[in-house]
Amino acid sequence: MTTKPPRYEFRCWPEDFDVHAARAAAQLDFDQTESRTDIYLLAPGRTDLTPKLRGGSVLELKARLGTRGVLERWHPVFSDAFPLDTDVLTLLAGLFPDVDARACTSPDALCAAIAGHADVRHVAKTRRKHVANGLRAEITEAACNGRVNRSIAFECEDASQLDAQLAALGLSGFANINYGAALRAPGLFGPA
Repeated sequence: MTTKPPRYEFRCWPEDFDVHAARAAAQLDFDQTESRTDIYLLAPGRTDLTPKLRGGSVLELKARLGTRGVLERWHPVFSDAFPLDTDVLTLLAGLFPDVDARACTSPDALCAAIAGHADVRHVAKTRRKHVANGLRAEITEAACNGRVNRSIAFECEDASQLDAQLAALGLSGFANINYGAALRAPGLFGPA
């Protein structure tokens, strides 16, 4: 099981996106671009956990540990390629108790097994990324079920550093809406 240290995260979906994205791009160097499709496996009633297939092939699970002001603190529990090891299958069985985790031998088999027990959402993303001094930032366009929305997001292990960055960009007053919440929100990607 591959893990990383916990980090603070913030993602907003501003209506005046272009203004805020331009301000972020003027202060930070977004020198990397990435396009991929992630498959989110939204377990009913579990907004504290975000399982997904990164790029449709690597299973990841994040757990929300709590909040600090507007920031959410997330722990990347694992990020593993198939075939999944026993520890990951055990965690998967706990999250989706009605699914035979042992049958989840590939990304397609996992999606098929979970389809009746979770909301399986394909999200196509194009991200411009900044990484420097412990701060990760992205300007993202995301599409799901025919709906397209754009977000600005940040990750950092240091909450004070992240708070300062949000204040410098004028983003502190926005709601922090992670992907799991956005995929459930009627105004973004959720059901109308």
